[in-house]
Amino acid sequence: MQLSRLVSTEKACEHPPKGLRHHSCSVVGPFAVIFGGETLGKGRDAVCNDLYVHDARSSPGKWFHFPSSNRALKRIGHRTCLLNDKLYLVGGFGADGKTPCPEISTLEISL
Repeated sequence: MQLSRLVSTEKACEHPPKGLRHHSCSVVGPFAVIFGGETLGKGRDAVCNDLYVHDARSSPGKWFHFPSSNRALKRIGHRTCLLNDKLYLVGGFGADGKTPCPEISTLEISL
């Protein structure tokens, strides 16, 4: 996935994350890639699997939101790490906020 192309698609909703904690953030060139975490709202399903991308190529920067319907990727307390154009999603806890996630997921990324 090329980040510059992704943020210019119709799938990109322009709005920043609201009240996240226990999420991950990796910097990829001029982009900050935020994944998962727990929303601070009062909703019952607080663990999320959304992807947010902050594009700092303009001033002020723009936020883009990419919701996901894959419940298996809901994570809190995890880490992301960029290595050789792949973003690795490691560890953390699943949708219930208590069950450890042993799977490692990857996302191919380029500028």
